[in-house]
Amino acid sequence: MAHDPHHEGHDHGEHAPGEAIPPSLEFIVNQISTEPDTVLVRYDCPCGCKPSAEYERDSEESDFEACCCGNLHFVGPNSQADLEHYLADRRSRGEDADVGEYQIHRVDVQAPWGAIPVTYGLPAQSRKH
Repeated sequence: MAHDPHHEGHDHGEHAPGEAIPPSLEFIVNQISTEPDTVLVRYDCPCGCKPSAEYERDSEESDFEACCCGNLHFVGPNSQADLEHYLADRRSRGEDADVGEYQIHRVDVQAPWGAIPVTYGLPAQSRKH
């Protein structure tokens, strides 16, 4: 399930257009109280958005969200392959030329039941709001 990349209603912080994105993101994991086998994995983006993706325990499906500035993250056991496929698909359509090449990073975050892979991409330059 992909989230809307436009982040309507988010409070955007002070982030200069074209400013380089930091080399890493710090993820926050919140368990959804009404769904104990689901967590929300999010980060506070330098642009002011708070992109989030849900992950259901033992799911093979990745969830993702792409931020308005170009950052994106995928959550789940296939997150790296899914992110790479997503970026390749966008490149094949001529998208993302404005942000340049992506640096791909993979980390594990802790859910109540154990580690969950998160793969994220940071563009060479942030996208203008």
